[in-house]
Amino acid sequence: MAGTRRQRLRLMAAREALWIALIAVATTAIALGVVYFQTVRVVEAQMRAVVDGELQTLLEVDRNDGHDALRQTVTDAVDSDKSGNDFFYLLAAGDGSRLAGNLTRWPVDVPPAGWSRFTVRLTSLQGPYTRQIDALAVRLSGGNKLLVGHLAEGRLRIRDRFLTAVGVAAVLSTLFGLLFGYWRTRRALAFIAAMNDTGDRFLAGSLKERLPVTRHGDEYDRLSETVNAAFDATQNMVESLRAVTDGMAHDLKTPLTRIQARLELAQMRAGEGSAFDELFQETDKDLRALLGLIDGMLRLARAEATSVQSFVALDLATLARDMAELYAPVAEDKGVLLTLATDAAPVRGSSPLLTQLVANLLDNAIKYTPAGGRVRLATGSEGDQGWLTVADTGPGIAPEDRARVLTRFVRLDASRQSPGVGLGLSLVDTIVRVHGGRLTLADNAPGLRVDVRMPRG
Repeated sequence: MAGTRRQRLRLMAAREALWIALIAVATTAIALGVVYFQTVRVVEAQMRAVVDGELQTLLEVDRNDGHDALRQTVTDAVDSDKSGNDFFYLLAAGDGSRLAGNLTRWPVDVPPAGWSRFTVRLTSLQGPYTRQIDALAVRLSGGNKLLVGHLAEGRLRIRDRFLTAVGVAAVLSTLFGLLFGYWRTRRALAFIAAMNDTGDRFLAGSLKERLPVTRHGDEYDRLSETVNAAFDATQNMVESLRAVTDGMAHDLKTPLTRIQARLELAQMRAGEGSAFDELFQETDKDLRALLGLIDGMLRLARAEATSVQSFVALDLATLARDMAELYAPVAEDKGVLLTLATDAAPVRGSSPLLTQLVANLLDNAIKYTPAGGRVRLATGSEGDQGWLTVADTGPGIAPEDRARVLTRFVRLDASRQSPGVGLGLSLVDTIVRVHGGRLTLADNAPGLRVDVRMPRG
C-alpha cells in the first residue's frame, strides 16, 4: 500500500513538472512569435519604404529629364556602391526586354504595376544560384515598365533564426520547466505524503500523531494547523467517549458480577427442584448476556486504543493453527468439519487482538454452520500483504446486509435465536482497521467467506 502510494506521488510529480514545462514552452513560443511577427513587420515596412523611395526618385528623373536620363540613372544605380548587391533594377520595354538594369528580362508572372515576389537565377564564380526578390513595379508613359526590387533573404534569415531560437528555447524551457516543476511540487508532494502517513497512523489508533508545522507560515502550515486542530478535537472526543465507556463498563461489571454470585448462592441454598429454579436460570442467562455485552465493549475500547507502536512481527499461520486446535473440539461436538490450510503470512500486529479476530471468525462460522457442514481456515501471503480466510457452508449473509453487520449491536433476524450481542464482526472490523488492513465479506456458495488482508511484516 505504501509503495503504491509513493508510486502515485511520483507520477503526480511527473505530471506537475510536465504541465509546468508545457506552460513554459507555450509561453516562450508565444513571446518569440510576437517578437518575430513584429520584427518582420518592421523590416518589411522599412524595406518597402526604401524601395518606394528609390522608385519615386527614378520616376522623378523620368518626369523631369526623360527616358534617356532614366536609362542612364538606372545604369548608374546598378554600377554604384550604394546598391550593395541588395537592390535590383530593371527598365524594360513593353515586351519585357531589358533596356537597363541588372535583370536580363522582365520576370514571368510579375505584373507591370504593384508589389510582387519572384525568384531570379544568378551566376557567380561559385556557380549558379537563386535569390528571392520583393519588387515594386510601375508602367511608364510610352509602354515601358520600371521595376525596383530588394532581396527578401533578410526576412527569410529572420524566419530561420526564429525557428532555431524556438527550438533552442523549447529545449531550455522544457529543462527549466521540469527542474522548476520538480522543485515546486517537491514540498507539496512531501506534505501530501506526510499527511497520508500521519492520517494512516491516526486511523490505526495512534491519536497523538500530528502534521509537522514549519516556520514558513505558508498555506501548507495553515493547512497543517487546521488538520492538527481537527485531530485534537477527534482525540479529545474519542478519549472522552472511551473514558465514559470504560468507566461505565467497569462500574457496571462489578455490581453485576456480585449480583450473579449472590444469585448462584441463592440457587444453591434453594436446592434443586426449587420453585424458583426457572427464575434463577433465566435471571442468570440475562446477567451473563449483560456481562458479555460489557466484555465486548471493553474489548472494542481496548482494540481502538491500540497503537502501531505496540505491534510486533508475527505469523497469521501460527495464530490460525493455535485457534484451530482450540476450536476443533467445538466443531466436532456440533458435527462440523474444520479444515486447515496454512502458508506463512508474516504481518506486524497485536497478538492478543489478532488472536481475538481469529477466535471471533471461527466461533461465528461454527455457530452458524449446521451439522454436516464445513468450516475452512486458511492463511497465506500475496505481494505485500498477508491474508487469512474463514469460509463456512452456513446460511451466509445477503449482499445488502454485509456492510450493516459490521455495525455495533446489529444482529440479523436469522441470528437472533443464537446467543450474542452483535459485537463479534464489529470487533473484527475494528481490529482489521487498527492494523491498516481490509475486511471483505463474500458469498461462499453456499455460506459466508470472510477475507482479511493486512500489510506484510
